[in-house]
Amino acid sequence: MNHRQLLLTFSLMSFFNPTILADEEAIDYTDQQTVQIINGQIIIELDEQNQKNAGIKTQRVKATPFQKELIVYGKAIDIAPLLKIGSQYQSILSKQAGAKARLLKAETTINRLRNLHKNKAVSTSKLQTQQSQWQSDKAIFDELSYQGKIIISQSKLQWGDTLTNWFINKNSTQLKQLSERKITLLTVALSAGTAPINQMNPIVISSSGNRKAAVEATFVSLLPAVDNFSQGLQYMFVTKDSSIRPGMNFTAWIPQPNTQNTGFIIPESALAWHLGQSFIFIKIDDEHFVHRNINNPVKVAKGFFVSESLKDDNEVVVVGTQMLLSHEFRSQIPDEDDD
Repeated sequence: MNHRQLLLTFSLMSFFNPTILADEEAIDYTDQQTVQIINGQIIIELDEQNQKNAGIKTQRVKATPFQKELIVYGKAIDIAPLLKIGSQYQSILSKQAGAKARLLKAETTINRLRNLHKNKAVSTSKLQTQQSQWQSDKAIFDELSYQGKIIISQSKLQWGDTLTNWFINKNSTQLKQLSERKITLLTVALSAGTAPINQMNPIVISSSGNRKAAVEATFVSLLPAVDNFSQGLQYMFVTKDSSIRPGMNFTAWIPQPNTQNTGFIIPESALAWHLGQSFIFIKIDDEHFVHRNINNPVKVAKGFFVSESLKDDNEVVVVGTQMLLSHEFRSQIPDEDDD
């Protein structure tokens, strides 16, 4: 097997099963071939002029904390049904107040007539008539009280305690903010079996699906019923962002508990893919680049999160990755006249 065929064989083996270079500064570059395999790593040599001509750009990376996010979908809801509940409840309260006033008046009157009846100053029939009026007023008051309880119970079964309390209290700060569109009410549904949301952490949402443009939303409550479609838990949030309007669908990113990790955020342009394997190139000196395979990169707002194969201040190629890949492959092709 000639030199180029041997080189090609080792290059392909390294591509599919690379090992991390133990000490990049200890590499001996006496062999000036364009592509070399040193300690199992593919090294590409490219002088500064060719780098400039190819427009290669690099970026130094720093370790950063990262938390995985669950992507779900939600909707900004119209508060009209909740306003109707509040209106119905306030109407009942108003009628109940009138019924209570009439009941108290009837109680006062009947007590007075009972005293007069003891002294035979009022007839029995008049006392009985007043007792009937008191009983009628009490029945109306009790019926209105029951109707008010039914409205609250039905609302809590659908919307939960928190939202119900917001809308049955006409002096509620949240009701005022919602009515004035200073905040918008949101619903988010999880898939069946998904771990519950940590209520202490805010989430971020975007009506365009763009994570970079996402705005914050804060937790309100867990709804009593599961979502009809996903069969998962439903949560209510509010956002102060006026661009989110009732009826809008949005994407939500929810931080996942116990997934804190440390790694590196690299631009999307830094990552290359071939045969299902992702990899990057790192500039290790003025004229040399090392090929590093990346396992399980995680898509994030600013590119990809990588938890391995990098160290602080590594100089990652962010423009020209595909060009280096092509250069690597071309260099592995043996000459036709090479025996």
